[in-house]
Amino acid sequence: MAWRLWKFNDFEITIHLFFVLFVFLWIIAGLPLQTLFLFVLVLGHELTHMLAAQCCGLKISRIELFPFGGVGYLEKPLELNPVKEFIVALAGPLFNLLLYIILRNYEAGVYGATAVLDSSLVSFLLKANIFLFFFNLLPGLPLDGGRLLRASLSTKMGFYKATEIAASCGKLLGAFLTLLGILLSYYDYMNLSLALMGIFLYYAAGREQQSTVFVFIRYLLRKEKMLKKFKVLKSEQLVALENTTILEVLKRFKPTRYHQIIVLNQTCRVLALLSESQVLEAALQKGMDMPLKSILKN
Repeated sequence: MAWRLWKFNDFEITIHLFFVLFVFLWIIAGLPLQTLFLFVLVLGHELTHMLAAQCCGLKISRIELFPFGGVGYLEKPLELNPVKEFIVALAGPLFNLLLYIILRNYEAGVYGATAVLDSSLVSFLLKANIFLFFFNLLPGLPLDGGRLLRASLSTKMGFYKATEIAASCGKLLGAFLTLLGILLSYYDYMNLSLALMGIFLYYAAGREQQSTVFVFIRYLLRKEKMLKKFKVLKSEQLVALENTTILEVLKRFKPTRYHQIIVLNQTCRVLALLSESQVLEAALQKGMDMPLKSILKN
């Protein structure tokens, strides 16, 4: 659930319910100014993602803000190009690292007078930026580190399996942070905010996991359009037994490759050669749990 904060033409910024709860917790703790600056840092983090996406020729239609960052909804999927996904995902954490370096130099007097900002506020901003930098690089979806992990793995094992691994890592991290936040709240109740972030991370990773199939189908359809547009794609062959399910074959499809599947019978003799389009069409018509031999009967 999210509320719209701002809309301009075809672009809008929304804030998730968990972020509202997080802000409420910090305000009742007597930290309204810190809460405001944290909101600005998170917004800057996401706007940097948007700028990087635009530099890669992509357009973001909506930004949804979470306690640790947010999600940018692209008009075109990133999954076809792991390199672009890597660049866009890395941009946000680098924004926080750059701010940390600037503030550290300011605190050390590199830029001259340091009386403009209160020292306690500078200390908070330093901690907030370094936290956002490292937290977002944790290797689990939907964090930036999870997208970096998926981009790195998808060229080796395919987008579907890479997404499953990154989402599972996100759920494990969420469970760990929730437990850690609850235990640390014994010493300081503000650590409950860490538990809240863990709960949301677990929830968001589960949502990514559930939507994997739908994102995957979109990714495959986009790749077919990409082939028709550029006329040529690098190919790759897969070999599978006739009883192998369509889903098991789809999981091994890699970005920027167009696949051919050699289907073998139980004695490993060649029965047919299927194209990626044929397998995708069968998945949409018959479902992903059907064996490859069901395609051959047609």
